[in-house]
Amino acid sequence: MRVQIGELLKSAGYINDKQLEIALKIKKLYPSKLLGEIIKDLYFVSTVEIAKALALQSNKEYLNLRDIAPSEEALRTINKETAMQFKILPFKLDKKLHIATDDPYNIVAFDLIKRRTNLDLEVYIAEEDLLTKYIQIYYFLLENPIEKQAEEILQRIRVEGINNVIQDVIKFIIDSAIVERASDIHITPQNLTLDVFFRVDGLLRYFISFPKETQQAIISRIKVMSNMDIAEQRLPQDGSFSYKFLEENYDTRVSTVPTAFGENTVIRILSKNLSMFTLENLGFRENELKVIIKQISKPNGILLITGPTGSGKSTTLYSLIRRINILERNVITVEDPIEYRFPFIKQTEVNEKIGYKFSTAIRSFLRQDPDVMLIGEIRDEETAEMAIRASITGHLVLSTLHTNTAIDAIPRLLNLGVDKTMLASSLNAIISQRLLRKLCPICKEETEYTKRYLISIGFSEESVEKVVKEYTFKGYRAVGCKNCSGTGYIGRKVISEIIVIDKEIASMITESESIIKLSEKAREKGMVTLEESGLLDILEGITTPEEVIRIVG
Repeated sequence: MRVQIGELLKSAGYINDKQLEIALKIKKLYPSKLLGEIIKDLYFVSTVEIAKALALQSNKEYLNLRDIAPSEEALRTINKETAMQFKILPFKLDKKLHIATDDPYNIVAFDLIKRRTNLDLEVYIAEEDLLTKYIQIYYFLLENPIEKQAEEILQRIRVEGINNVIQDVIKFIIDSAIVERASDIHITPQNLTLDVFFRVDGLLRYFISFPKETQQAIISRIKVMSNMDIAEQRLPQDGSFSYKFLEENYDTRVSTVPTAFGENTVIRILSKNLSMFTLENLGFRENELKVIIKQISKPNGILLITGPTGSGKSTTLYSLIRRINILERNVITVEDPIEYRFPFIKQTEVNEKIGYKFSTAIRSFLRQDPDVMLIGEIRDEETAEMAIRASITGHLVLSTLHTNTAIDAIPRLLNLGVDKTMLASSLNAIISQRLLRKLCPICKEETEYTKRYLISIGFSEESVEKVVKEYTFKGYRAVGCKNCSGTGYIGRKVISEIIVIDKEIASMITESESIIKLSEKAREKGMVTLEESGLLDILEGITTPEEVIRIVG
């Protein structure tokens, strides 16, 4: 039996009574809008949570469309018009036709597809926004493969000249990057060519080369779009622009740096779809989620997210904010820059050029009656001092720090001039994380590993003995197929280590105990290291030993 979307989300634990009450009041102001649409616009829930609630109600499996690529064979079972009409994406064909939908009760559509294909259906529930986007993408690529588009654009450059097709060239590059799930586009001048690389799942992937004579036109066009000075080629520049692709809006951050062969350009692509910001979707385990949720429920203190650049720290911070009751707690953020905008949260952007620094913003925001403060990054002594001061005066502070392990955050803060007694009394927990590539579900191959093999490629004997119970065990290896662009992997997840600063560890910080002793005590109290977290993912068939070693070294 179908229930109202508000009640469904409430019963699944995704919204509370107060949020539902506010959404219903806003619906009275906008009678034509659907309640689910209002709840989503207020960002009380994401499209992921709506899909998961529907999956739970209908006893279907939730499918993350970001982690799959449909086979051509499956796509050709349903034409594009039918797929768009019923919002159904066929993605796998075996004895059954596997389809993704946002409506598990669309019996008319299911019956029609069964009659037309003469196949039984296996129905999965996916996010509404992603369904529309990916149906358009995959059916377009079915008839216009990227390889074919690349040949056509290079031919047009030869025939028409770069200046006559420059807009189409830029559109081809950015559209292809979005289709390939790239986080960054690298446009790199060489002596003979202008090469384009995409960063996908954390690794650079070669995409295309343009003739050297196109370099000036392509880079100048991007600089114009980004409001940069096209005449200045000797100094680095930063800029940004907005971009729309298949009804979805994207923000970009653009950077140019002069090199021996010309200006190197990097474009970071930021989707405005906020559905990615859920702790569950990031890959935290259930026991880790319990620890994290307990920490963000505290009224004061500091919770730090650490890791190198590109390890997903900001995404985790935003996901933490989503788990806080923003109707009862005043949440303020200080960012550089603001990458995603959230309702009910007060966000400010630092501007070093006019002296509006992290520390300045924190000092000002302390007069704004905050309950929770998100500080984009602790990068200097003044910011560290203000973060500590905010935490010991009754505020919960969430921030990031560049360190390799969770325990390394302690000496890093001490080196920034933080008093050890104040640090010990204010620090609640430290989460260190990395992003690990997940095996492609289509082509991964079962294999056997041994403890000896794990140790031989770099795992510590201590971690292997702690996590791996059998000497020989089953796992999977990466193979590579069209689904994963030949890499053997598709999508990423978090692996983490979490240190909770209890009275004993706080006392050790005050007494200036060594990092080794602090680490030993944390492990004694149950901390799972990054390496051990990766080993658990190997045992669960999520990734490979080689990928874990690549990430944690």
